[in-house]
Amino acid sequence: MKRLAALCLLAFASLSALARTDELVAVYQGSRPPFSFRDTQGEAGGIEADLVTEALRRAGRRVTFRETPNVRLLPFREGDGVDLAVSVRGSDGRGVYFSDEFVTFHNVAISRRDRHIVLKTIGDLDRYTFAIWQNGWRDLGPAFEARYRPGATGRFPANYFQPSNQEAQNKMFWFGRVDVIVVDKQVFEWYRKQFSAEFNTQVALDYHAIFDATTGFKVGFRNRDLRDAFNRALIDMRKDQTYSRILARYALPSRQ
Repeated sequence: MKRLAALCLLAFASLSALARTDELVAVYQGSRPPFSFRDTQGEAGGIEADLVTEALRRAGRRVTFRETPNVRLLPFREGDGVDLAVSVRGSDGRGVYFSDEFVTFHNVAISRRDRHIVLKTIGDLDRYTFAIWQNGWRDLGPAFEARYRPGATGRFPANYFQPSNQEAQNKMFWFGRVDVIVVDKQVFEWYRKQFSAEFNTQVALDYHAIFDATTGFKVGFRNRDLRDAFNRALIDMRKDQTYSRILARYALPSRQ
């Protein structure tokens, strides 16, 4: 009887280990609703988590999410236990295989109208302080990157600020500590509602369209076959409208 019990425990342990090997670990940047955040139960939520979870489910895999600052999303490190990084940009190399673009952001520069800020080109930002998401300097095209990438000492230009997350970025703008915020429109509007009790968020604003219409982000994988399976699932999700339905949960129009 004892031997049978021991065998049952061994079988259960083996099944548990097998289940764990099927479960992938994803890193993502939180505090960027409606794209990524923690829900009331502390679980990963938002458009990015929902899209990645569904695509990997179709590939026969489960995934858990680990929140990390944007600056630590890539590269992967040996022994870190991470299988994929969500919402990154780049091309295949150094052991990372990038998916097709799976989310797009509509980034604009926003200022308070009473500050009378005029922005016609990226170069006009030089005259103002602005807040952007972490590593934003490399996400908005070659001209922006050339202007705002960190120097040899790691320092950014004096007018460039990248807080630790987008909640802090948006608060920085509403506190009036910067002249301009560079942000996705939907992220901005989400926080505008959240902060309405703390700040007067109904002030008149100017939206400056000085960047490309959209900025696309990908998922970086350690495994090329898994990346390919993710891409196939993403294509199917767009065809059968699952992609659009996930965006609709967060009151966003389809950005396919």
